[in-house]
Amino acid sequence: MAMKKTMITLMAGCLVAVLGACESQNVEQKAQKLENNELAGTWVLKSILLGDMMDLPCGIPNEGKFEPITLELTTTKDETGAVLLLNGRSSVNQYSGSYALESYDETTKTGKLKMSPIGSTKMGGSPELMQCESRYFLLLGQAVDYQLSTINGKQQLELGVLSTQKSAAPIGGKGNFLIFEKQSK
Repeated sequence: MAMKKTMITLMAGCLVAVLGACESQNVEQKAQKLENNELAGTWVLKSILLGDMMDLPCGIPNEGKFEPITLELTTTKDETGAVLLLNGRSSVNQYSGSYALESYDETTKTGKLKMSPIGSTKMGGSPELMQCESRYFLLLGQAVDYQLSTINGKQQLELGVLSTQKSAAPIGGKGNFLIFEKQSK
C-alpha cells in the first residue's frame, strides 16, 4: 500500500513538472509571436464598413487639405513582458491605449483582440469632425476581431466586430469594420 502511494506521488510530481515545462514553452512562444507582431506599424484609415454600407473616413483639416486618420501599433517590453500599444491621430485629437492579442489563425489571417479604454487629448473641433471622431473612437474601442490581407500589393487591416449573420449584400455585410492600409516605411 505504501509503495502504491509512493508511485502515485512520483507520477503526480512528474506530471506537474512536464505540464510546467509545457506552460513555460507556451508563454515563450506567445512572447515571440508578440515581438513579431504583423500588426505593428503605422496604418491609415481608408474606409469604414458599417454592415452593408461602405463609408469614407473624415480626415484632419490642415491648410485646406485633409490629412488621414492614423493608427500606430507598437510592441514594447516591461517587467511583465510584451506590451502592445496603440496611438494615432483622429479627426481632431491624438489618442492612445493598449490592446491584447487573444488569438490568431495564420491560415485565414484573422484573429481576436481586446482593446483597453482609449484616451485622447481634449481639443475641440467643428461638430462634424467631433461626430466623426466619436464614431471612430467608438468603433475602435469596440473592436474584437481583425483580419490582415494584401490588396493590390498593399497590406490591409480590418479592425472591428465580425457579424455572424449571412448577407446577400454586394459588400458582404460582414460587420462593422475600420479598414486601414499600412504605410510604407
